Amino acid sequence: MKLAEFTNIRENVSLKPYCTYGVGGEARYFYELADLGQLAALLKVAREDDVPVFIFGGGSNVLFLDEGFPGLVIRITANEVRMEENSVGKICVVAEAGAKWPAVITATREAGLTGLDAFKGLPGTMGGAVAGNAGCFGTEMKDVFDSATVYDMAAEKVREVGPEYFNFSYRWSRIKETHDVILSVKLCLDKEAPKGGTEPVVACPDTLSARLDKQPPGRSGGSFFKNPSPEQPAGKLIDECGLKGHQIGGAKISEKHANFFMNVGEATAADLLALGDIAKSAVREKFGVELEREVVVAGAKAV
Repeated sequence: MKLAEFTNIRENVSLKPYCTYGVGGEARYFYELADLGQLAALLKVAREDDVPVFIFGGGSNVLFLDEGFPGLVIRITANEVRMEENSVGKICVVAEAGAKWPAVITATREAGLTGLDAFKGLPGTMGGAVAGNAGCFGTEMKDVFDSATVYDMAAEKVREVGPEYFNFSYRWSRIKETHDVILSVKLCLDKEAPKGGTEPVVACPDTLSARLDKQPPGRSGGSFFKNPSPEQPAGKLIDECGLKGHQIGGAKISEKHANFFMNVGEATAADLLALGDIAKSAVREKFGVELEREVVVAGAKAV
């Protein structure tokens, strides 16, 4: 069987609509994975065809290159959210990898659970959040993580794994090296004190408002670089190099937050990467600090 014969496979698909930067070329093959049970068969065919694979979710931390991707791009859209008990009887939320934060937070609030307020307004999906140990306002995924179901790429099978497997650190997990695929995650949360009646789910002002106040609206992929340290956030370093508002083509360093690179026109991936190179070089020269990209670059010539 060839990939082109796989049910619902699409060919020569523009990746721009699937990336929050709004850039990128075409994927040779593109598949939206709503049924996680199909992943093994899909990867098997890709291996047999000797086709490279890139897997993502919400596209909020991904930069697709202008040359596109010469193989198979899989977008995980499976998004079921449910509640269940863990081994010690604590209520947890279980979310498929494609579930987005608004749906997960709404479900947990309706179940009377708390612990995810810091993540309100965070873009992307649960799979991506765990893979990159997403965090904000002092809370990281590792702080609420219980376990996950992953597809082990080396063993070619599904496994249940705990925190020790991921070896979480700042904006990193072992998934970054193994490239195993997160299928679903289980987060352990706290039970809220009963309030009585049914109350509408509302945004938490001390997190969502703070996020909206600090982060610029528009086409971006979130933080372009990791923070070298709490004392030296990347945005502050780039700002002190005088680069706020610097623009190449349609790509611009935000005047509101210097670690946000924006597509303000018809930016290309090359524009954004060139802007990143300028910021990285300036910070190295002025502070002796080497910035590391947080955004994931995907394409035939990914660097």
